[in-house]
Amino acid sequence: MAIYGADAITFDGAYGHRYWFDEPFTFTGIDEFDKKLSGFPVAVFVPEHRRREETPLIIALQGMSAPYGWNAFIVPKLTSMGIAVALFDTPFAGERSLARVFNGMVHHEIMPLVERGVRFDTKLLLQVFRSTALDIARVQNFCASQYGLTNNRVGLFGVSMGVLLGAYAFTTEGIGERLLGAIGHANLQAFARTWGRLWLPELAASGMGRILETVISRTKKREFLPLINLLQVANNLKKPDEYGFACNPMNYVDRVTPYRRIRFLVGANDPIVNVRDARKCAEQFPDGTCYVVPGLAHGVNKWGSSFVDHVRYFLATQLGDWQ
Repeated sequence: MAIYGADAITFDGAYGHRYWFDEPFTFTGIDEFDKKLSGFPVAVFVPEHRRREETPLIIALQGMSAPYGWNAFIVPKLTSMGIAVALFDTPFAGERSLARVFNGMVHHEIMPLVERGVRFDTKLLLQVFRSTALDIARVQNFCASQYGLTNNRVGLFGVSMGVLLGAYAFTTEGIGERLLGAIGHANLQAFARTWGRLWLPELAASGMGRILETVISRTKKREFLPLINLLQVANNLKKPDEYGFACNPMNYVDRVTPYRRIRFLVGANDPIVNVRDARKCAEQFPDGTCYVVPGLAHGVNKWGSSFVDHVRYFLATQLGDWQ
């Protein structure tokens, strides 16, 4: 794997280094797309007041198509606690995307696929999960070799879809002693049920949906095609095909040993993440707990403290013994 850098980077007064990792990976079989999806930026922040070999590491992932910089708010808090942080862009996000619009909107990011007649389906989604797990391992190994961060206390943190991506690496590859997730959980099938909303995925996957897709493709309203595509994917995750089944981290929960901790933070007012699903998911792990925040929605607050404040407090409490 080729690694380029380092360039200086600062997040809210925390100083770190930015690198570029480049390791070819087949996502679509189209060289132009796969090249853009394979290379990605990595930002590493290491506290200066702690011996490197004693320093824990948190590898943090944002939601689907969200740039890694959206996790900048956790960096000063964790480094002040003596915990190193590594952030990177996942496929279809930030500098690792096809559209490069940096707005976190998945349907914008997959429009280039639609325009080339490539479907964003569960087979491609599985490649995203697999590549992200490999990248998490690469980032962990790089932090050990480049910075001497060899302590066994390694945790994964994710926001929304980032929880699922981190959970896949946590369950399938055994990466991390702790999995911490905000506004998300580790059950992809349950997440798809609430994301897809009622009958819309079934409609998109039906004959009527395919007729609608054909009609739209012949009009000037092609911007709706990615939305139909995403609903079709949600349907194949709700009623999983072989690739949808392989994506779901919960199908590997038997690999998680009792000493590895799982904690979720979800909002009572979240229209996307179902509280009951999150609690049930946490209960299936040997050491899993779900915390529910009144007034918190999906990354925003209806009332009370902000999403950022809740997450900072969540991380401080769950990692307090790593200080």
